[in-house]
Amino acid sequence: MADTADLAAEREQLDTARAIEAARRRSPGAPVPCGQCYNCDEPLVEGLTFCDADCRDDWQLRKRMQEMA
Repeated sequence: MADTADLAAEREQLDTARAIEAARRRSPGAPVPCGQCYNCDEPLVEGLTFCDADCRDDWQLRKRMQEMA
């Protein structure tokens, strides 16, 4: 039977594996929230990177075009 330390170690491994998988699924070059929209510089609540889908789409299109140039 597993004791508390074994259960904690198992949980830690599961959490780490989930965090690694989530990081791999994130698109490369995705912006980190900084308090303002990456497209129009509008102030945002914590945790957001764009003020709406239009700004996000414009930013992504611009990044793709830069990568192609």
